[in-house]
Amino acid sequence: MSRGQSLALGANFGGETAPNGQKWRDVFGGGTNPGALMLTGLRRADGVAIGNVANPLLNGYDTAAPAAGSGPMVVQTSIPEGAVLACGMLRDGLVGQAVAFQFHDAGGQTIENFDDDPATGSADLLAPWQNAEWWLSEAARVFAAQGCAVRVPRLFLNQGEADVARPRGWWQAAAEATVEKMIAQIRRLTGQVTPIRPFLQQTGGYMQGAAANLHQCKLDQLDFVRARNGVLIGPLYPYKIDNGDGKGVHKLWSEYVRAYEVGVWAAAEDAAGRPWNLLPGTATRTGDRIAIPISLREDEALTSAAGLYADYGGDPAHLGLEVVGGGAITAAGVSGGDILIEVAGPVTAIRYAMQRDPTDYRALTDAAGCGYGAHRGLIRTTLTRTVRWGGMDFVIERWLPSFEVELA
Repeated sequence: MSRGQSLALGANFGGETAPNGQKWRDVFGGGTNPGALMLTGLRRADGVAIGNVANPLLNGYDTAAPAAGSGPMVVQTSIPEGAVLACGMLRDGLVGQAVAFQFHDAGGQTIENFDDDPATGSADLLAPWQNAEWWLSEAARVFAAQGCAVRVPRLFLNQGEADVARPRGWWQAAAEATVEKMIAQIRRLTGQVTPIRPFLQQTGGYMQGAAANLHQCKLDQLDFVRARNGVLIGPLYPYKIDNGDGKGVHKLWSEYVRAYEVGVWAAAEDAAGRPWNLLPGTATRTGDRIAIPISLREDEALTSAAGLYADYGGDPAHLGLEVVGGGAITAAGVSGGDILIEVAGPVTAIRYAMQRDPTDYRALTDAAGCGYGAHRGLIRTTLTRTVRWGGMDFVIERWLPSFEVELA
């Protein structure tokens, strides 16, 4: 399952054509990807037929209109993360003969709006929970009639932008409770007893407001992954934002595809038993040098991508690293699997891609209105992957997540 707010709902490609002549919405549809399915015959609570996977949003389902069956997944408006994941996992052989998907959630939702408690989050808002409840129960019924069982080995979560002003620890506690309920719901409605592993996108943040909204949810997300033996897909900060709506948060359509494909890659590596999580270890200081080990694989090393933000307000100083405690960075670099920082003065912690910058980067975009968020980092690994959709190559990379670590 794929859950989340607007960054999981994805971009509306409209009628844009891919290099191979297909409409982009068809590139990620079930017609092009045999085995990518949706339930048919469902209706929204207002009686409107659901003809694509980006519904019903907060309208909810008409539970008096059961699913008629299953058919090829249809993408017409937004191309959700779950649609790209479904097609990518079919391509990579990570699912059986078929995978079904429907987007259950909506943009702008706090993590508490995904649970079954009307007293948490927005008062009495239960649509995401109820959407998942109805769809899962119908999916179990429809596929059982076809001699198949519904299994959900992975729960993808892409949420956090609605909670960037929350204090440290709030998001992790709320997400722990919500995800536990999601997993229990899946088990109750499908009879599944096999493990359900959470896969998490780290919140990227906005182009503005970083001085006031400290994005502590990003740090909570790292703690969540560690606590639940989850998979951190990667951070969303490196992906270009299309600021056409003025909100300073939604990605360029091609960047959504790249970010979602990292999830497919993470699932493939996890299924093969290879490590994926890219996390900082304990920071230590010897004299004026601080070293932070990163949990790399044996087939990669750290590298930096200078110039990424050059035309969009500039690269961050020191690769995106900052000190806490009053001192200063005099030099920063990477070597193998370590971040090495030369400092002067007292330092209690190191932050990365967590700038508290008052700049409104919505004013620093290109001619197409695209740019990058206020949280900026330049460190990724040397490991890359190229996937091809619609006759276009997408280069997929492993970026270091935003973090803050105290010195030992």
